[in-house]
Amino acid sequence: MEKIIGKYKIEVIQDDDAQSSNENGNDDAFIVFDHRQFYVGRKGFDPSDIFNDRYNKGFKTYNGYWIFPLYAYIHSGVALSVGSHNFPDARWDVSFKGFVLVQKVKGWTWTSEKAMEVAKSIVEEWNMYLSGEVYGYKITDTEADDDVVDSCWGFYGEEENCMTEAESIVNHFIEQDKHGQLELEMK
Repeated sequence: MEKIIGKYKIEVIQDDDAQSSNENGNDDAFIVFDHRQFYVGRKGFDPSDIFNDRYNKGFKTYNGYWIFPLYAYIHSGVALSVGSHNFPDARWDVSFKGFVLVQKVKGWTWTSEKAMEVAKSIVEEWNMYLSGEVYGYKITDTEADDDVVDSCWGFYGEEENCMTEAESIVNHFIEQDKHGQLELEMK
């Protein structure tokens, strides 16, 4: 996706080097999952231990975390679902081998329902990551041999969101250019 505003060209590009949600260092909420085609680990959290020690016995918490079952539909890609699943061909291509963990922190008035909302948002972000819906923008100055004047990466979701952010940066550049031109004219 490209757009030219004044002397600036914006290119929105798929981020091929995006970080997964687990790599951003959030210890409050994350997933652990182990399947022959898909593994996400977290030090100190083994999905089989969580399953055997707590979840399989009917417990909803593990070491200070709410735990929610995580399913994966693995068929020409990976799609995740928390709590339950409604994937097509569920009898063949769906696996349960992981959890979403959401930390229980003293002072927070979260219920398990609020924790489930957090878990769903993590899974939504992971699904964007797994399907390649992470973007970045590059802004170049067309009057200066297409020199890159700004870039930013890691926008999850729609390309349009990334473009909107880049347009606001370009509009700021244009305002700065006008200010600079006025200062030159006044001298």
